[in-house]
Amino acid sequence: MKIAILSDIHSNIVALESVLEDLSKLGGADQIVVPGDMFAYGPAPRQTLERLHGLPNAHFLLGNTDRYLLEGTYPAIFSGAGWRHKLMLSFEWTAQRLGSEGLRFLEALPLYQVIRDGAGELLAVHGSPRSDEEGLSLKTTDAALHGISLGPQVIVLACGHTHIPMNHIISGLRVVNAGSVGIPFDGVPRACYALISNLSAASPHIELRRVAYDIEAVVTQYYDRQHPAADMSAYNLRVARSVGSSQVYNQVVHKGQALTG
Repeated sequence: MKIAILSDIHSNIVALESVLEDLSKLGGADQIVVPGDMFAYGPAPRQTLERLHGLPNAHFLLGNTDRYLLEGTYPAIFSGAGWRHKLMLSFEWTAQRLGSEGLRFLEALPLYQVIRDGAGELLAVHGSPRSDEEGLSLKTTDAALHGISLGPQVIVLACGHTHIPMNHIISGLRVVNAGSVGIPFDGVPRACYALISNLSAASPHIELRRVAYDIEAVVTQYYDRQHPAADMSAYNLRVARSVGSSQVYNQVVHKGQALTG
């Protein structure tokens, strides 16, 4: 069985289509798992919703930003015109475009998904088995996963949330972070997803794939659709870094102009 993990799409429909095209060229997947954060922050929530609805053999999980949309924890916990404030405003913008149909879709989503292949299992979550806001990364220690009992049949723990891909053993468990389809944060400005197969084998096959796409077309969508976080999103896409981790974001200017710094 071949399982594709497409996490953190963030309504980047151009990146999603490029990933699905790449997956198709490889013969597709028996199962597709989308571990949440599908819509917030991006420029095409409605298109993304419709495209996801059309995927065969797909399983969708609720991510933390999906949960924020349901809870209505927007538009702002920050005041002023800074990037955090604009980020919070984007939740209301997204919810309006998803409409009641999109919110009903989110309401029905689980927090985890188990895929069985022979004697082995893949457990998919958004952040970690504990929390949709806990990211698993190369910095995660064995002790950090202490106390989480997944059962001996779980061969792979698949997740997202951090936007940074990883294939690593933590506390004896194979942890695969699929990175982000829509907004990678590892400095590589290409969509990322994971392909996992042979769960029943002693060593499953895991591939983290990077897919180039038309970033400037997405930047154009942000500005044409008057997204409240267009400036910071253009920065995120072009350099594949979060503005929160950068000291050069304040040098980013509007559409069509080069990044500096």
